[in-house]
Amino acid sequence: MPISTRVYNDIAMSTLNRITGDIQGIQQRIATGRNIIKTSDNPAVGAKISFTKDQKILLGRFNSNIDRAQLRLSQAESAVETGVNILQRVYELGVQARNDTYNAGDRKIIAMEVRNLKDQIQHLANSRDTNGQYIFAGYKVNTKPFVANENGVIVHSGDRGVHNLQISDNQKIATSLDGADVFMRVPQGEEVGDIFSSMDEMIESLEDGKMEDANLEKINKALDHFTLQQTKLGSQMNRAELQREVNEKRLLLINEDISNLEDADIAKLVTELQAKLVSRNAAQQSFIKIAQDNLFNYIR
Repeated sequence: MPISTRVYNDIAMSTLNRITGDIQGIQQRIATGRNIIKTSDNPAVGAKISFTKDQKILLGRFNSNIDRAQLRLSQAESAVETGVNILQRVYELGVQARNDTYNAGDRKIIAMEVRNLKDQIQHLANSRDTNGQYIFAGYKVNTKPFVANENGVIVHSGDRGVHNLQISDNQKIATSLDGADVFMRVPQGEEVGDIFSSMDEMIESLEDGKMEDANLEKINKALDHFTLQQTKLGSQMNRAELQREVNEKRLLLINEDISNLEDADIAKLVTELQAKLVSRNAAQQSFIKIAQDNLFNYIR
């Protein structure tokens, strides 16, 4: 009999300790509002929470890259848009210079304005982003990309690199355009030329008191080319914004998943806690009663 009593006591104490531990765990979950306190509480759910949070961090990085890309693209787009406006003005000046009412002196005055507009185009080609890096320099972001050589001819000193940022699991987006493509490879019929040379030719013609149709045509083609580059940049910005919307929807679903996995159902836990307290009280009363009976039998 003493042996069976000791065994019972051990079982009863083990049961009480287990119920007490359950009660403490439920109380902790209620206090923190979390269903999983540590991964060992439910390894499978804990692993899923960890994976889902990693995905959330990754989506946050993608959206951060979208912000960076859109900022740089907007700066590039602003520069090209200004270039379109400048070339529109150059074309208008060319049309005016063709007018027979303009004499050689008038055309030389126009040449001065065109020269100033060319300097503005060069300034745009050397635009910097908010970090002070040259937008149209390719990977040589700290090298001024469009400079005049010893002959006064503007050349491209950057490279053909185009920066890309990851904006989703399987998508990257360019943060600018190839500067050489924008300013140095303007389609001129079956050939290509640079915008600076085209403007220099127009200036030279005007200073000679003339306005050649060929010069005007080159400016017109350059205007079309810059408008196309502006469209490309706008398209990239739209693409980035569309991907942001996709990422935001994924983030919303991920947050819901984390909440469902992690957040405690307080009402359910309170009910469970009450049941555990009842079980503990019942186990305690049963243990006390049997202990008293054993003591009574021993005394008798």
